[in-house]
Amino acid sequence: MNYPRFNELYYLFGEFLEDLHALYLDSIVGYELLHERLEKHQDFRKEILGDHPLAKRESLDKLHISYKALGGTDYQAMSLKPLMTQGAFRSRIQPNGKNYQTLGSMIIVSSYAYWEEFLRIEIGKAMGVLDADAENSKETRKILNKEVRSDFWGDMRHLRTSIVHSLGLANSDMAKCKLIKWFKPGDRITFNNDQLREIFLLLGEFRNEIHAMQFPPRSFTIDFKLKEPQGDQ
Repeated sequence: MNYPRFNELYYLFGEFLEDLHALYLDSIVGYELLHERLEKHQDFRKEILGDHPLAKRESLDKLHISYKALGGTDYQAMSLKPLMTQGAFRSRIQPNGKNYQTLGSMIIVSSYAYWEEFLRIEIGKAMGVLDADAENSKETRKILNKEVRSDFWGDMRHLRTSIVHSLGLANSDMAKCKLIKWFKPGDRITFNNDQLREIFLLLGEFRNEIHAMQFPPRSFTIDFKLKEPQGDQ
């Protein structure tokens, strides 16, 4: 066992996890601010139009809007449509909207890639079940599948496969999940904030498991003997 290496991996994974969580939080706060700006934009139009039918949200959502009107910078979205509607924009940025779902899928895929392509292999090396110069190969996978196993990462593998290879539909392997049991085979995989918070908590728990691996198991005995009575004791 290379115990110092576990300490290094703890900090490496911790930095990856902090960056990933910051990206998630930055994004959802940004969505909240954009949603607020869209609401103010439409409220201004409602004040001008008063009780006119065009002041209703259904009508306003059909109108076009630009990023410059929302943020001041004239970004151009890559789209088959020349302009985006306010309704389409709302559907992306509203709580648990399309952007939240895409972000959740990206977190699953990127987390599992970090585990499978780097962290799992390095743990195998630190454990001594892989050679120090081992690379990602069929033989390496065979050893890792036997020696470096995790219920959490097994569930993440099923999620990742369903997202990438099944167009976001839970495949039959999702029934094998031991910790992440939100989706049945055939379900559309969508995430809400509570579920993503749970994912990050589970990632944090695994980081703590790596931290514990840096300490050799303690083995000690206590040699305790009762003294024989002496005199009138």
